[in-house]
Amino acid sequence: MNPHLDCLEPYPFEKLRNLTASLVPPPEKSPILLSIGEPKHEAPLFIAQEIARNFGGLSSYPSTVGTAALRETICQWLTRRFQLRPGSLDINRHVLPVNGTREALFAIAQAVVRPGAGGLVLMPNPFYQIYEGAALLAGGQPWYINVTAESGMVPDFDSVPPAVWKQCELIYICSPG
Repeated sequence: MNPHLDCLEPYPFEKLRNLTASLVPPPEKSPILLSIGEPKHEAPLFIAQEIARNFGGLSSYPSTVGTAALRETICQWLTRRFQLRPGSLDINRHVLPVNGTREALFAIAQAVVRPGAGGLVLMPNPFYQIYEGAALLAGGQPWYINVTAESGMVPDFDSVPPAVWKQCELIYICSPG
């Protein structure tokens, strides 16, 4: 059993459920469910049409690395969003599309963080809880980079001390902001 399991915080939806358990909503109001984000409405017609038009492609698994066009688009978006130097991302070295982001975000920490080595896993704050859990279960230590209006709602990498960068084994740059 992973000795770091006791370090994990309850998932936000569990906290929310506990906080609202004793509340009784007014009977004339319809609840707004803020649960796990699963679809509650019919899919738009254009989605069904696209699936039908491309149904033949569902008979085989997609390539693990996705298409070059997809990876190029991802690199372009990252470059714009985080004001990276153009050409600093390579579609064959820096991008791996995944179907389940939470699973991939967790797995990468297990693959690259050296347990017990004092490594830091940098993450934006606010953060998706999987970053923290992945860091802790991999044997790393979370280190939070505050995301504020002053920083343009992106992590302020210049605020990270050099000593922290030296201990950094992984950095999550995806942010709810």
